[in-house]
Amino acid sequence: MAIGQPGEIGEQTEKISDAAPERAARSEVARWPRRGARRAGMCEMAVGGDKPGAASRGSVPAEPTIRSYEQYTGTPYALDRDMSPTLGWQWLPERKGGPVFALIIRTPLLGSYKIAERFPCTEDGWAAAWRALSEQSPANAAALIELLGARAAEDRARQHAAQPSDTADLDARSLACLREVVLLGGYAPGAGMLVGERYDARFLEDNLTLCGPGRSDALVEIPYADVEAVDIGGPGLVKTGGGFTGGGFGAVGALEGMAVASVLNALTTRTSITTIIRIQAPAAEIFLLCTRLAPEPLRIELSRPLGAMRAARASAADQPLRARTISPVEELTKLAALLDNGLLTREEFDTLKAKILRS
Repeated sequence: MAIGQPGEIGEQTEKISDAAPERAARSEVARWPRRGARRAGMCEMAVGGDKPGAASRGSVPAEPTIRSYEQYTGTPYALDRDMSPTLGWQWLPERKGGPVFALIIRTPLLGSYKIAERFPCTEDGWAAAWRALSEQSPANAAALIELLGARAAEDRARQHAAQPSDTADLDARSLACLREVVLLGGYAPGAGMLVGERYDARFLEDNLTLCGPGRSDALVEIPYADVEAVDIGGPGLVKTGGGFTGGGFGAVGALEGMAVASVLNALTTRTSITTIIRIQAPAAEIFLLCTRLAPEPLRIELSRPLGAMRAARASAADQPLRARTISPVEELTKLAALLDNGLLTREEFDTLKAKILRS
């Protein structure tokens, strides 16, 4: 199984397939590393503090810009996942105090992250967090300075590389765009992408393009005629938490208990969206996670590009009729596969079949 490939895909699928050409040798295909060292290509969302690369205040390095894909609730985000102790942040809702900087340690047995101390998500809070790290581990603080410098340089490079006019032109030419989907795994030729990072999936007039969020430079391009299958599945809406039930003595106590339970359920129940997209081509297979739309609404959102893919596949199947280089049996087999997958109507199939038999 390729890197990060998820398990079973849900029942909601959109197939675009035929007898696939022989796969390109995977030894020549670039496989994506897992999330680790940061690289240019992701867009950032400045959330308070200094801009990336701003001058340090005293011995404290500039407060880092927190990028959009680093703003998730729950598990704290560590600037260096291989370092303990290290600095990072935890994205808390406003009712729980809002985002905080954190001094993070990793437990030796489970390898999970634990927050040793929290600080306000402000310039002063960052300075206090840095002093706490420097006191506990001067060596880690020195190593983190180098990482923060590289991170600030990446942020500046992304800001200069992303031209608004370029992305506006892409938006105008896109049949659909899934912004900041997470790469779960897969492979593609020459794609320097990281598993666990976010990318924009743009469905243009004739190809699928993967770019960094808010970027215009393509990291992966797959012509629609090469797309063999698009599977859309996953659990969709997922609810977690809740489960409190009311109770008490007597009718009044029971009512009070149920009222308290309903409030607790409202506060603790979380609804998330987990939709998995699998895109297959002769030399690529890509798995993406969409947390914005459930499978069925996503299929509706992608109806135009999916139609363009079907048209491109049908056109590609019609090309050998004018300059055939394969046998009629192979052509009929491909047409039958397109018909079975719903990519051709019976009328279109009969027309193309007649052309093959007459030639």
